[in-house]
Amino acid sequence: DYTMNGLNVLLTGACGRIGKTFFEASKDRYRFTLTDRVTPGFAFDGHRFVQADLSDKTALPALLDGIDVIVHLSGIPHASATFDELLPNNILATTYLFEAAVAAHVKRLVFASSAQTIEGYPVDRQITPGMPVLPANLYGVSKCYGEALCGYYAAKTPLSTIALRIGAFEFAETHDLNNARDLSAWLSPRDAVQLLQRSVEAEGVKHLIAHGISNNRFKRLDLSETTRVLGYRPVDDAFQLFEIPITY
Repeated sequence: DYTMNGLNVLLTGACGRIGKTFFEASKDRYRFTLTDRVTPGFAFDGHRFVQADLSDKTALPALLDGIDVIVHLSGIPHASATFDELLPNNILATTYLFEAAVAAHVKRLVFASSAQTIEGYPVDRQITPGMPVLPANLYGVSKCYGEALCGYYAAKTPLSTIALRIGAFEFAETHDLNNARDLSAWLSPRDAVQLLQRSVEAEGVKHLIAHGISNNRFKRLDLSETTRVLGYRPVDDAFQLFEIPITY
């Protein structure tokens, strides 16, 4: 049971929707260093905030001093992103962060991947562990690259890596879920918090590609390996919560 005296966690993309949600729920659980390119519109309550652009590798050593675990949520999150947008934010920044993590003797890096890594499969096909990646856009390609970095660094260095294929993270009150395919990939805020906490704390994991969705009746991503390895127990079901007919 970690308290404020427990793990030192670097949270990148701290001002994003998932970053803020994770921080607010976990600020009494870990000692955070928060970083983003923009300044947060929320109080960081005694935790450290450093404004930084991770594609500038000179900014990284100071961020990583004393860090146990990195939760890397920053990056361009849009399926329509161009290569010119993705290169500094999703490719270079992630590469530099892995390099710096190893140099700083960080124990684990939790990488926010995406269900876009497999979005090329038909919508009625469930994604099970070990299926080849099949991205449908360059954003998905950039996340496949991040997953490959996770594998490389787990194989060749002491770093433990967990890649989370995050589905459709939406707040129930402001959601943008329109059909059964969207519902099948929903990740609720409280399930996202649990998934990230389990990824930070689970012991004995050297490398894992985990699936990040809620306990939806129909699941775009199979959760069996994620629940087995991480002890993740999602509670929310999009098909119960949202009144959207199960038709395509």
